[in-house]
Amino acid sequence: MNKTTKTVGIGLIGDGLMAKEHSIAWRNVRAVFGDVGLEPRLVALVHPTLERAQAAAEQYGFERASDSWQDIVNDPEIDIINIVTPNAFHEEVAIAAARAGKHIWCEKPLALTVEGAQAMTEAAEAAGVITQVGFTYLQNPGITLARQLIDAGELGELISFTGFFSADTMIDPDVPFTWRTDRARAGGGALGDLGSHMISIARHLVGDVARVSGMTKIVVPERNDNEGIRHTVDNDDYSLSLLEFANGAIGSMQASRVAVGRAFEVSFTLTGTRGAIRFSQQDSHKLEVSLDSDGLNTHGFRTIELGPGHGDYEALWPMAGINIGLHELKIFEVKKFIDAIVAGTPSSPDFREAWQIQKVIDAVEISDQQRAWCAVS
Repeated sequence: MNKTTKTVGIGLIGDGLMAKEHSIAWRNVRAVFGDVGLEPRLVALVHPTLERAQAAAEQYGFERASDSWQDIVNDPEIDIINIVTPNAFHEEVAIAAARAGKHIWCEKPLALTVEGAQAMTEAAEAAGVITQVGFTYLQNPGITLARQLIDAGELGELISFTGFFSADTMIDPDVPFTWRTDRARAGGGALGDLGSHMISIARHLVGDVARVSGMTKIVVPERNDNEGIRHTVDNDDYSLSLLEFANGAIGSMQASRVAVGRAFEVSFTLTGTRGAIRFSQQDSHKLEVSLDSDGLNTHGFRTIELGPGHGDYEALWPMAGINIGLHELKIFEVKKFIDAIVAGTPSSPDFREAWQIQKVIDAVEISDQQRAWCAVS
């Protein structure tokens, strides 16, 4: 570490899967990027059960554990609050962290409701703290290149967007009931957990969503928890949405946690009047393009092998054609967050952008309830 590099204290609230992923990112950002201007110090990890907090703190490399997020939010050794709790706790923790002057990295979706996301955004902006939300796929070099092609006019006027986030994680009815299948703690199911990622990609590439028409479905209506107690599942296993963008483009989006035959699929096709793009996270080493600028007599897609010069790819590899995984994308994400803190400028996607994404989620749910198109207000 450069002797002049400032150390920043990290307080991680939560101990689950995303706690692991965020910890990997904090611990490896310097190994991947070198001196990034701030040196993360993993100070404290919080879970309401102290034994769990202690076990996770030891595993992930934090100096100490706590069962009180309030103590960590107000700890002068902590500069950044990293929220990876069930969604229902995001709002209270983030607002308290903002009022304590802490920068905040929060997992998605930002809140249970539009009103909660708005309150978090306003609190953070009033406090002048930097925020970032975990829409990880936006860091993919393929999506960076896609945005550059759009900005260069290679696709012409955008016509349509089709996106899929499919997983088979909940198709087995014996998979236990957890907070993710409980609306009170998670909010939406596949729509909020998986669909929010696709909404973030659609907004990033196409623009604001003006109206939606959505349907959701609960496929497994009851599940036992780990204690054998039967619960009703009250959030969606599957969602399907039609999208109308403010610029006139149209689209569709599917999010499923019961997608038989698709263990994990994140993909989209974007079509314009002069070109089209296809991308899949499972083949994240490439971007498929069909561009009029390639010549008038060409049809079909060609492959661009992603490599150095595309986003942050070269921080990992000096040669093209290697897949970039989710843990690596989280490292890119934390680098972007640190850059924003060092520069004193907003990061992206921040709380305000996540608030706009929450508006789309809520509009899909209202559309489903009313069986009608719903404006995204």
